[in-house]
Amino acid sequence: MLLRKPRRALSVKISDTRWFSHLTDLEAGQNADCTAQFVVSGAQTRAQLTQSAVLLTPLETRRCWPLPARLPISIPFSEILCVATSQSVPAWRRCRGLWGTSTVTHGLTICTFRRPHPQRSHWVPHSVELESEDEDQVRKWAADINEAVGVCNGRPRTLLAFLNPYGGSGRAPAVWDGDASPILTKAGVRCTVIVTQRPLHAYETVRDLPLQELQSYDGILAVGGDGMFQEVLNGVMAVRSCGEADRAAAAAKLRLGHIPGGSTDAVAYSLNGTRSAATAALHVALGDRIPLDVMRVDTGDGTHRFSVCYATYGYMGDLLRTSETLRWWLGEQRYPLAGAFTLLRGRSYCASVSYLPAMHGTSKAMECKSQCQLCARATGLPATDHSRDSSAPSAGEPAWTVVEGEFKSIMAIVTPCRSDMSAGGLARTVHLSDGRLKLVLVKRCSVLQYLRLLARIPMLGIDAEHDLPFITVLDVVAVAVKPIGAESSWNVDGELMPSNHLSARVHRAAVEVFSRGVE
Repeated sequence: MLLRKPRRALSVKISDTRWFSHLTDLEAGQNADCTAQFVVSGAQTRAQLTQSAVLLTPLETRRCWPLPARLPISIPFSEILCVATSQSVPAWRRCRGLWGTSTVTHGLTICTFRRPHPQRSHWVPHSVELESEDEDQVRKWAADINEAVGVCNGRPRTLLAFLNPYGGSGRAPAVWDGDASPILTKAGVRCTVIVTQRPLHAYETVRDLPLQELQSYDGILAVGGDGMFQEVLNGVMAVRSCGEADRAAAAAKLRLGHIPGGSTDAVAYSLNGTRSAATAALHVALGDRIPLDVMRVDTGDGTHRFSVCYATYGYMGDLLRTSETLRWWLGEQRYPLAGAFTLLRGRSYCASVSYLPAMHGTSKAMECKSQCQLCARATGLPATDHSRDSSAPSAGEPAWTVVEGEFKSIMAIVTPCRSDMSAGGLARTVHLSDGRLKLVLVKRCSVLQYLRLLARIPMLGIDAEHDLPFITVLDVVAVAVKPIGAESSWNVDGELMPSNHLSARVHRAAVEVFSRGVE
């Protein structure tokens, strides 16, 4: 027989329930019609349906050493993908010495997720098994929970997914088949998958979608790297400014999602706080939604594009231009070599920088998290005109500020730009939908000074309080840069721009994405 520790009173510690949400439903009164007993992991457990969750309370306070004591857990309906029923002979009977029993039990599987401590943003798919010998009871509970889950608003039913098999390390197909697709299928989401064959394939496909097809989808997923998400974003924005009111309205209702499968995956990391494809798929399946700022970038040759990460000139532009010459030789390993070479050259560039300051500043210590109050104010804002050139002034805007000088780097950052190299983000105090850009001006400095700045970014971000006199960080809503003399290159979300005369403007809450922010 298994050794047992002495019986002791059940103690409830919220910190011990880290795999599930905190026990917000413990104070709910019991309802005799919504309460039943099940066996969970071999322990008799009382299950209760509250208004917002399934509450499981163990009735057995004894435990088998060295297993931890079982504590009450609450599984919100909003975090349940689905429930399923099954029949089996439970394995826990063997642990209790019931070798001769052949009783068939009926199982109720609740498919949800857990939050490993301390990485609460990194969700892991998880199932809770409830067992009973009463088949009618199991079927009734399955129906009741499915009905409660079905009431949750905003869950998608049909999605269009673009899969890039070539970007990054080419792992997007494996990520989709192994992580994302099973979760979406389990949640009852139907996906139309298009495997891209060439650059701009996703952009052109979205741009040309007919009205009926646009109206049939609840959202569009980009499976791959940041470039794939940018293609989908630009395709949607192209439809919204096409001049066809019906198509534009249908495109404006689409939510976008990023299933990470690239080299850096800054979009998914900034939205969810992790590069986990399973986490991103769970956000999609559960119908999470938040607004997201979009930056329109216009160049001197008349072209424009939309971005949700950054536009940078100088060091990062030179680095990308150098790395592109090494792409076919070194693959992903080209970036460290290109970065070292660019740093040692130590080039600076003269430019005229015009910017429109943000009307109200934000706390420099305030980072964007789930349920951010600053971003919540963006919900329901009227749509802005995305078709106008970024440098065109709006009615009632204050005068632009002009600065001329020699700069090592110029950056316009619209979202935190988190990555494996900087989990807190390139710009930690940038919000997902606060309607402002972080303009970073790095004046001419020595190689060692700039190296000192680069070394601080992973831990503090580029917008942290610092004692480096050659850096200026500003909150702006628009910026325009005109090179003077020798020119660098503009790097916009990892793509080189065709012209170095560039202007950018942020559009607050321009799109909605499948996310709830970093927990």
